[in-house]
Amino acid sequence: MSDAAQGGAPGAAQSPIPPERDPHAPERNAPPSFDGIRELDANPPRLWTYMYLLCFGAAVWLFVAYPAIPWLTSDARTGVFQWSSRAELGRAVQHAEETAPDVAVRFARASLEQAEADPAMRAYAIAGGHAAWGNNCAPCHGQDGRGTANYPNLRDRDWLWGGTPEAIRHTLQVGIRWPGEESTRSSQMPAFGRLRSLERPQVLDLVEFVRSLSGQEHNAAGAARAEPVFAENCASCHGARGEGNQEVGGPRLNDDAWLYGGTREAIYDTIWNSRSGVMPAFGQRLPEDTIRKLVLYVRSFGGGE
Repeated sequence: MSDAAQGGAPGAAQSPIPPERDPHAPERNAPPSFDGIRELDANPPRLWTYMYLLCFGAAVWLFVAYPAIPWLTSDARTGVFQWSSRAELGRAVQHAEETAPDVAVRFARASLEQAEADPAMRAYAIAGGHAAWGNNCAPCHGQDGRGTANYPNLRDRDWLWGGTPEAIRHTLQVGIRWPGEESTRSSQMPAFGRLRSLERPQVLDLVEFVRSLSGQEHNAAGAARAEPVFAENCASCHGARGEGNQEVGGPRLNDDAWLYGGTREAIYDTIWNSRSGVMPAFGQRLPEDTIRKLVLYVRSFGGGE
């Protein structure tokens, strides 16, 4: 049969064959086939439908049972079970206090000196302080408390602010030069060279004098020239003979414990530019009980006074 007989002009394109449709699929607004790729709707598996319905029902139940919506009435906030997280926390705290071991109760009521003198309480505090030490203190002071570069060694008896239990507790509580803590420990050594309070020859002589205080090799002539300079500018914080002053956090200079190093280069840098180390105020992040345990843990290193 000719093209004309079939109702079309010779060479004309044939009408496209309607795309195949899935008789069980819902009708779509667009053809289910494009460029030879079929796209058909199908109902999801029944298991998925049941899971969706189950989750929806659970969400509605939780909304009714534990709504906790702040702008609703008190009854609506607590739900049909009258439950609240605050009340649950209070019950948990009360339960913990009622079931706390005897040593924990005694430790909470004892002073730091009494707790340290009691073997059971001391062991209890050290065990609890060990975990807090690893999370908060070890990165700077080392796992063994011997300190790292520019961070204090807590195993010696060289304490800037004192090594008594109460002094350590206060330092942990308020930190050192910690922003946002009004009561933080604070001492500031002037940058004598950078601020041009002293000339470079005077700073060089002071280096020799400081080394003489700790018994290190030094230039005697330079140390002699620096003695009156030290008395005028440094003795008020470090003591006339470098014995230090814990009232103001002035480091001791007449021993072999150096926070930033005792070489000529390190001492020169300290005098010229000053130092201003920072320690966090752990009272802002740790409970008092944990701080008290940390105090006895630190003193267990053997460096307390």
